[in-house]
Amino acid sequence: MANLSTLIVLTVLSVLAFATVAEAMSLSRCARMLRDGAGREAVRNTCDACVTVKIERRRPGQSTGVPNVREYNIPSGTVQPLPFRGPGLTRIVGETACPVVGAQ
Repeated sequence: MANLSTLIVLTVLSVLAFATVAEAMSLSRCARMLRDGAGREAVRNTCDACVTVKIERRRPGQSTGVPNVREYNIPSGTVQPLPFRGPGLTRIVGETACPVVGAQ
């Protein structure tokens, strides 16, 4: 019986450890994907600073091909409509601060 309770405690602790690691690894802190009723997608910047967002688009039947990857500079509080149409999976794969203009 002691082995069973030890196993249960270890299982619960490992699940909690993995759950906290998954939350800490969030890529997009400011950018959020939006989809309207017509199926069009957009990215919203919810932070107070400009962000550069890298978007990846995979189309059905393109599993072996290279996905379409684009980068957008999105000012704070704005929405950037995406040009992708039709079926497929769009996701945010990277988010960084916008480059500073005139910095040397």
